[in-house]
Amino acid sequence: MDELIPAAWQAKVPAISLAHLSPPQRESLPAVFGSFLDAAGTAMGRATFYNTQEEQEQALDVLHSELFAVDRGIYAAALLLPGLTDYTRQLGAVRLLANRRTDGSVLSPQQEMMVLEYLINHLPPQRMFKTFELLREGRVNNARTRRLILRKILADKRLEQWAVKYRRKAARALEHAWGKRTASIVCSILAKDPAVRNDQEKHILARQISRHLDHEEALDRVGECVAFVFGCEDKLTLGRLKAYREAKTKLERGKNLPYEVLEGIRSQFHPDRTSAEVLELTKGQLTKAQKMAMQRKAIEAKVKVVFDPSRYDPVRLYVYAFEMGMTKAISKQLQIKAGESARQLPVHFGHVGILLDSSGSMLGHETQKLRPISVALAMRDMLSCAGDKATVVNTSGQPAPAFQLIEPSGETLLAPGLLELLHGQPEVVFVLTDGYENTPAGRFGEVVRTVREIGIETPIYQVTPVFAAEAQGLRVLSDAVLTMPLNKPEALCLGLLKAMFALDVQRAIGGLLGVTLPLVGISVKELMKSEEKP
Repeated sequence: MDELIPAAWQAKVPAISLAHLSPPQRESLPAVFGSFLDAAGTAMGRATFYNTQEEQEQALDVLHSELFAVDRGIYAAALLLPGLTDYTRQLGAVRLLANRRTDGSVLSPQQEMMVLEYLINHLPPQRMFKTFELLREGRVNNARTRRLILRKILADKRLEQWAVKYRRKAARALEHAWGKRTASIVCSILAKDPAVRNDQEKHILARQISRHLDHEEALDRVGECVAFVFGCEDKLTLGRLKAYREAKTKLERGKNLPYEVLEGIRSQFHPDRTSAEVLELTKGQLTKAQKMAMQRKAIEAKVKVVFDPSRYDPVRLYVYAFEMGMTKAISKQLQIKAGESARQLPVHFGHVGILLDSSGSMLGHETQKLRPISVALAMRDMLSCAGDKATVVNTSGQPAPAFQLIEPSGETLLAPGLLELLHGQPEVVFVLTDGYENTPAGRFGEVVRTVREIGIETPIYQVTPVFAAEAQGLRVLSDAVLTMPLNKPEALCLGLLKAMFALDVQRAIGGLLGVTLPLVGISVKELMKSEEKP
């Protein structure tokens, strides 16, 4: 296990004091942290093949609460780890903001705020606004929350685009941060000509808007966007805002608007026009995700939307290939990306064995259809490139070579495939599965115990892309194998860090902080200096 820990985490790091933790807390940390990683690297906030969304949310709340209760600083640092889902980071940011700090944390209040700002800044806009919505619903409105919301929305260069694309969400977030009364006052002032605003009104705008901006001269632009999200469409000067208003009378004026915005205007004000016309007008405004998601619609509408496979991660490419078919261009990019990911791993194998779960449950739930099998296929490809030789079999023991689609079907029969792989004497075996063995249940674990008894010590690792609510983590096939969470190939580091916590908690925390905190501009040495202060 130790040889699979990344070199960056093996490097000598200053010891982090855990004196503020009780002995039971220190003893529970490996298990608590491991369970949190299982969830953090797989949970999407949606139903799975076996669990409802409500079951997922309840189990996640327990796991987040347990690590947070041990040390909110360790919890905050863990949210920075590569490979965590956006949903995990969203829930983490809300928890940190909603709970008042008490004594005892490896991070100071200022350092924790740096983590929060990083988390919010690196969430996709839709996730960011969803986070603000959760804060509003939970009535979390402390000073940190207000400053974070106002700074992020008002100072961002994308505010004009957000104003038209997330108009209602932005309005609710700003109203939550300011309060209804202040929001109303600000809007009333912004509706006035700047030349006639009195000193008191200028002071209000300076306090509520300007102090959150990098440049005071941006007030006019930001003020127009703020007034717009609250419903004012008079005297507009900014391009997208004017396009929004003018598209209501002439659809072509909205060609620089996001597709979904112009489509909404079309359905309300131009019912005689078609969605295909909207797609043709706005194809230059489509996001990377939309260009992929709307390929079928574009083909049906005979609109050419350029789709570049090199811009997408392997999991998305596999989901797309299942729906639209595998092409030479996609296959080429899968090979390139698998090779790149494999070269970033801290280890290289001589002969790697890969057991691919191709059972029906790997299709996933309709809310994230094909994602489990797509993650597994992308992981199969990367691991195949991480060794001089790779042997890949599926649940029935049949070959499942890299860069090929495997259609999930049938029950989960893992034991024969494991025996087939071990017969070839690989250096290591990775089992890519959702963990739900049913033909029969427990047979995989029996095989592992048997081969260990006869002296076969080949390392076996279970890699799982699906969070199991009833297990409050991952479904484990055998206690004799290390189980790793995974939502994309490059997230293999989560499993390796989990292994570190099982080996040496003190060293693992040093490694965690040493890898994550530099992302927000905090060095471990700086952390040690802050601990030395009385």
